[in-house]
Amino acid sequence: MSLIEKNLALLLKKYLPENTQKIAVAVSGGADSLCLTHLLCKWCAKKQIQLYAFTVNHGLRPEAKHEAESVHDLLTTWGVNHQILLWRGKKPKTHIEEKARQVRYDLMYQACKKNKIQYLFLAHHAQDQSETFFTRLAHGSGVDGLSAMDEISSFKNIFLMRPLLSENKSTIVDYLNKNHIQWFEDQMNQDLNYERVRWRQRQKTLSEWGITPKVINTLTQRIQSAKYALSFYTENFIKNNVFLSPVGYVFIQKLAWDMIPSAIQIRVLQKILPILSGNDRFVSLEGIENLLSERRNNFTFAGCQFVKNVKGLYIAKEYRTMLPNKILIPQKINIWGPFDIIVPRKMKIVPLPRNKYFKNIPALIQKGFPYLEGKIYYSIDLEGFCGIYIGGMPVMTQKELEKKAHLDYKRGEQKIYIHFNPRKNNA
Repeated sequence: MSLIEKNLALLLKKYLPENTQKIAVAVSGGADSLCLTHLLCKWCAKKQIQLYAFTVNHGLRPEAKHEAESVHDLLTTWGVNHQILLWRGKKPKTHIEEKARQVRYDLMYQACKKNKIQYLFLAHHAQDQSETFFTRLAHGSGVDGLSAMDEISSFKNIFLMRPLLSENKSTIVDYLNKNHIQWFEDQMNQDLNYERVRWRQRQKTLSEWGITPKVINTLTQRIQSAKYALSFYTENFIKNNVFLSPVGYVFIQKLAWDMIPSAIQIRVLQKILPILSGNDRFVSLEGIENLLSERRNNFTFAGCQFVKNVKGLYIAKEYRTMLPNKILIPQKINIWGPFDIIVPRKMKIVPLPRNKYFKNIPALIQKGFPYLEGKIYYSIDLEGFCGIYIGGMPVMTQKELEKKAHLDYKRGEQKIYIHFNPRKNNA
């Protein structure tokens, strides 16, 4: 058994559950992905695990169709269940590499979901890791960005596995030559219009200065260790000190907020702002750094409204205009802003009137709070938060709320149920 095979076996033993029945690998037809596919093919045969392979044809090069078909013919002879995934529709004229990458991951995710596969293997190696590091360094990334790629990470609800991250390109090529496997050379890998390619061209000079892919790989592993430590303390702070109300705002006590270092404050905001705003886009590091230096008591950022006072920091979704009045249909889930609402009879919902504002909560962030006359039960998507909620407000989980609503309506109860579902980005 070669060293590359031993390294793969060790990683699979470390991360892959013993009851795994299916895995998938992304195959472009290049040296890296064919090497990984061949390694996995042999390993899966020993473990009696079914191996799927997905090739994405972006349709960006005339020869892409022929290459995908050739990969299909080769992998079929290896006994691999191979599928070609097509990027249909109009292609972008700018940011092609970035958009193609996003489409590639989306297509493979859908293929994994369809085939009930939880682990998708990618063939990134040491040189890829080095290029990722320098690209992010040039763009001013923080700890998360400079940690580059992890051996295992998540995408939606599947795991991405990168078992070749510590392997050099030369090792991969040697393996293919010894096993008499031919591969395709993607001409886009030589196109200097792509930033990653330009860093690849500089690698020889960097290596002469001692900045080799091996050195960068060691550095990224150390940065990853720091990232995991920061994540641990961030999650702990959120669990104990960040309070998410069922009416859709966050409160952080002033003393607790002021005691933690800015590195933790940044990560807390990077997590909670997308949840409150309903927008999953990454919140920029530079933007949050500027926000933390903000001396005003009231300001907006990343789709959220901030209010500081002597008690602490309040954050809620920003509403440039009041949410509209709406007639709600009985015993159906009605969506109003970030809320799912179930009512027993035809009712009208309006933004919280000024004379009904909750005490001790700044009026500035109450534009999006729902108001209905009646006995209301609330629930919330916790997303790692714990809760000190508005006094006297009955709070339950979403499942508990739906179950109680169903039972109560069967008994003719007249209760109202509101679930704060912040990931729905509704205006």
